[in-house]
Amino acid sequence: MGSGRGWSVLVVAAAVVAAALGHTLHLGRTCPEVMPFPNLSVDKILGTWYVLQKFDTDNTCLVWNMTKGPLPDTLLVTETRQLAFLDTLGVDHTHAITARVDIPNPEVPGKMRIRWPTSAWTGSADFIVFDTDYETYMAVFECDRAGLFHRRSVAILSRTQTIDIMFVNRVRRLLDAAAVGHSALESIDHDLCRTKGKKNWHVDEELFGLLPGLTAEEVRRRVSQDVQNYDISQLEIIGDGVVPEGGEPAGSLRVDAGKPGV
Repeated sequence: MGSGRGWSVLVVAAAVVAAALGHTLHLGRTCPEVMPFPNLSVDKILGTWYVLQKFDTDNTCLVWNMTKGPLPDTLLVTETRQLAFLDTLGVDHTHAITARVDIPNPEVPGKMRIRWPTSAWTGSADFIVFDTDYETYMAVFECDRAGLFHRRSVAILSRTQTIDIMFVNRVRRLLDAAAVGHSALESIDHDLCRTKGKKNWHVDEELFGLLPGLTAEEVRRRVSQDVQNYDISQLEIIGDGVVPEGGEPAGSLRVDAGKPGV
């Protein structure tokens, strides 16, 4: 496949498949209630994290780089990885994708919303940091909705390419307490990772805005433009969640009827 357009189509298709594989599908639109890490210090979770376990994925070398977003109470998450599909074709590549994370209620910073460019049909997802010690490991739960179903994903991350089993067991116990099954957790190989492949693609926060070798500065500029177009007046902060004006609570960020916000 010689043309740049042809490669772009292939990368987008592989990225969408990879995103779909990183979740488990469940009937119903109600996400499990996973409690966010109390009093999360957002500044302390910035930087590089190696994704060592994740739901149902066959990709390798997953790394998250978390940085401050262009506006207050926003973050950028850039995930780099090697796509298994392209590896099987012998393509020397790296792939990056940048998502925007919003913190709807700064009083509950561990309960966020994320928009991955590959989530065209499901939109933003709950992005909950439910456990961390900042220096060693972190655990994140994601949940989004499409039609009559919802999708779940869990990632266990480490500051290094290894993790002590006691942290993994701790995360599994927390998932058990939240009634979130974790049999789909799979280890991710970081042994033969490329710093940068001969072909390097970056999908930015614009829907499928894919360019070869897109710089971090360009991603930040594009996301900044998108955030500036976001009308926060359409949202009402209630308790630990977000409610669209005149609508039902979005995601698992909801307040029970008759129960005052905290």
